[in-house]
Amino acid sequence: MAAFELSAEAGRRKISGLYRFLSEGHDWNLILLRSAEQLTAERIEQAARQGIDGFLVGMPESDEMHKRHKMLGIPTVFIDYPDKALERGFQRCAFVFDDDRALGSVAVRHFRTQGKFKSYGYAEADTMRPWNTERGKSFMSGMAAHGMNVNVLKRTDTRPVEEIAAWLADLPRPAGVLAAFDDVARVLLEACRRAKLKVPEEVAVLGVGNDPLICEHTTPPLSSVVPRFEDESYRAARELQAMMLSNRPPQRREFAFGANGVEERKSTAKTHQGGALVQRGLAFIAENVLSGITVSDVVQHLNTSWRLADLRFKEVTGATIQSAIIDARLEKVKQMLSETDMRVSDIAQRCGCEPGALRNLFRRHFGVSMRDWRE
Repeated sequence: MAAFELSAEAGRRKISGLYRFLSEGHDWNLILLRSAEQLTAERIEQAARQGIDGFLVGMPESDEMHKRHKMLGIPTVFIDYPDKALERGFQRCAFVFDDDRALGSVAVRHFRTQGKFKSYGYAEADTMRPWNTERGKSFMSGMAAHGMNVNVLKRTDTRPVEEIAAWLADLPRPAGVLAAFDDVARVLLEACRRAKLKVPEEVAVLGVGNDPLICEHTTPPLSSVVPRFEDESYRAARELQAMMLSNRPPQRREFAFGANGVEERKSTAKTHQGGALVQRGLAFIAENVLSGITVSDVVQHLNTSWRLADLRFKEVTGATIQSAIIDARLEKVKQMLSETDMRVSDIAQRCGCEPGALRNLFRRHFGVSMRDWRE
């Protein structure tokens, strides 16, 4: 049995990941629930009586529903944030979820390549879900590393638009504002219109989720961080299949997925003269970072001088091209650590590094070993 909330883009992408897994020849007799209203305790217990082999839950559940899963003991993968208490009491479950640290870092990099902003903001949603605050914490931490503070507006999507407009008007301009998700970003754009603030010249707005029904129909169209929803559900299906076939608890219980960059639209158009060049360089690095590229390769791709390319990188990102390559390589390492079961030696080989050198580099950058970070 699989349950996905299909009224939103995230749910539709997750169901695509499930069907991509099934298209590879996995023969499931699938019962699909399409909304939270259909996912009831009675429905779960009825499925258990019918001999269901596993549950794939792609929407948030209450504590009471978690208790039902634990009581039934049927292999279950939740595409949701880890519930430590449930993990301790229910061995045959796993969690696949958004890596909000990575999503926040993507937002930081995007704003840093857009221009020199005088201030930054984070607009929270009115929800207790972990992603609401965790994305903000990551964004604030990343900006603090560049010497910038982030102003936070709580419960943005339930405030009067006049209050939001006043908050935006008080930010020193130009300002870069990250919204907790696309619906909040849509509210921000409406508040900018009310306050007669030009987007993106005075306020650049970035969402999370990349829902085309929102992003392509706001004024101006909304730039948005692109979570890896389809990959999340593909991995969830794979983990559930393994549990159902082996009848054993999974060795790993948590899998975190980052972002596929930013879908850039007009709400965050570039204002820095070197922004376009740096973004081309970063895109080239991201695409080729596991092929052993060097600074010379990046400079040759940009068709400019080494000195000018490095100068633009320092102006826009505060780091050299070499640092950007190392950072991108380590992001790939973190991705492989969290999303795969690859051994450290195999990851090092993929990166073209000696295992010992990669271990030392990882520890210097993050203060923990690769093994500890994975755990």
